[in-house]
Amino acid sequence: MVAVNFEHINFLRPLSEWRMLDIENLISLSSGKRYQSYDSARLLLKSLERKKIIQIYRDPWNKKNYAFLSKLGEKLIGPDTPSLLQEETYYHDSKVSALCYEILKLKHVFHNVELEHKIKNISKKSSFDDIVPDARVFGQFNDVSFLSALELELHQKERGRIITKAKHYLNSTYYNHAFYFFPDKSLMNIYFKAMKDSLSSDFNQKIFLFAAASISGSRPNLEKAVGFVSNKEVSFYELFKEGK
Repeated sequence: MVAVNFEHINFLRPLSEWRMLDIENLISLSSGKRYQSYDSARLLLKSLERKKIIQIYRDPWNKKNYAFLSKLGEKLIGPDTPSLLQEETYYHDSKVSALCYEILKLKHVFHNVELEHKIKNISKKSSFDDIVPDARVFGQFNDVSFLSALELELHQKERGRIITKAKHYLNSTYYNHAFYFFPDKSLMNIYFKAMKDSLSSDFNQKIFLFAAASISGSRPNLEKAVGFVSNKEVSFYELFKEGK
């Protein structure tokens, strides 16, 4: 029997919702009263890694460690929401979690996020879209509730795939918007041009594109994210600033 107590489970519970988290974000999201310092959390995670409750992914570029539940950990902590992680997408999935964490800091607009694994687990039990986004974001803006798909594009995909997914979001009655995020403006511009050339002229009223170099770093800084909304270049923070 693996020696895992209630406090350990309480500390790790956010991993069921967030798939992968660095130590700082895990501490912030944990409801447990213990392991609230970086050193105590790091030591606990090392112990739980040895017990095969969690695994650690080390980002090759920023050298940050990201924790996620092992198969055994999922059985103990989140049996209803398996993470569905694949080793080849660890880098991308760690960035999605970090990005969504930062988005929720704009509490006056964004209220909740659901990551891809949770959407897929829900879709097994009910009819759902055949295209699943990296995450979906629930919020309220100018007294209007909305649901947005979120896509993080770290590399350029084949043009046909770009347009097929964009058409799906444009035609969707489920999503009010789709937010695309990119690690640099050049990649964002490629996607924007492809969509502008192939879709209706008003596509940018539903599909918003944003770029922030910090997405590839250790912590996204959305204050510096800029993009296209309604065919105008805008700042992410200015678009959703409080009191607007």
